[in-house]
Amino acid sequence: MTLPNPLSVSAIIPAYNRADTIERAVRSALAETIAGDEVLVIDDGSTDGTRALVEAIGSERVRYIRQANAGAGSARNCGAREATGDLVAYLDSDDEWLPGKIELQRRFMAANPDVLFCFTDFAGEFGGARHHAGMSAWHEDPRPWDQILAEPVNFSSVAELPTGMPDCAVFIGDLYRNEMTHNYILTSSIMIRRKEAGDAMRFTEGIKIMEDWGCFGRLAAKGKAAYIACETAVQYGHPGERISDADLLLRSECRVVVLREVWGSDPDFLAKSRDEYLALLNHLEVSRVRGLLIHGRCLEARSEIQRLDGVPAGYRMLSHLPGPLVSSVLNMRRTMNSILGS
Repeated sequence: MTLPNPLSVSAIIPAYNRADTIERAVRSALAETIAGDEVLVIDDGSTDGTRALVEAIGSERVRYIRQANAGAGSARNCGAREATGDLVAYLDSDDEWLPGKIELQRRFMAANPDVLFCFTDFAGEFGGARHHAGMSAWHEDPRPWDQILAEPVNFSSVAELPTGMPDCAVFIGDLYRNEMTHNYILTSSIMIRRKEAGDAMRFTEGIKIMEDWGCFGRLAAKGKAAYIACETAVQYGHPGERISDADLLLRSECRVVVLREVWGSDPDFLAKSRDEYLALLNHLEVSRVRGLLIHGRCLEARSEIQRLDGVPAGYRMLSHLPGPLVSSVLNMRRTMNSILGS
């Protein structure tokens, strides 16, 4: 069943050298969208056959837009500027939407105009095996959703279920403070009200990872969030480097950028939660020190240690040793921990 005059959707797919996965992503988006919707593929300077594969699909709903390589955040922001739909849904070019994804969220957003954005659970597929309830490990917060957001309600009590879809729990509330410490949202599962979000729907640019966390923090500051406990997307593992597998140094540096940019520039939030913000900032900067040591950059680590609180004594000692030796020892320890599962 299709609702009369449904809210239109702009599906945004950023892509960089994804000739091996882009067709799957685009076709899954086309299967979920209807007349009046659009699928925007933002090619972030690909040098492979990404463009040819997109154009060969031959759908009038697909718009191919190319930009010079500037990163995933820039590509998604380009898509948001070009979007015309009432709602925006992002899909990474190596992921896939499951049947019913857009209809479920479209109905929810139509029935709950006070919610700015909603997101869902997802499945992961690695080595040909599919793993369900990916959200349970994604955000690394051991608390249940009724403590993260609010008490659950049944989807059927707040919106009409699409035909054939089972009922599920929905949690609606304020995610802003919790989002500072954990990222609860897979980009390929989110749906956002475009006009209402305005400038808040902006991914952090100039960093290699965590750019989505910046967007989600801004959205959570501006309006109400809803988590729908239903799988609507598949995140695939694939050969080659995956950005989310970045090392500790890069991850810490990018998190510090986003933390300062979003929560650290919010005077109202800092007036209430400055100590919590500063504690997290210090924790991330101590993690960055460990990252510097792993890379053998001991002089930089030593400089950072002088201004930070709570730095382990072992880090202080290692920072005075030759960089290659420290790097070798710490990388060997990481390898052994990985082998032993500790």
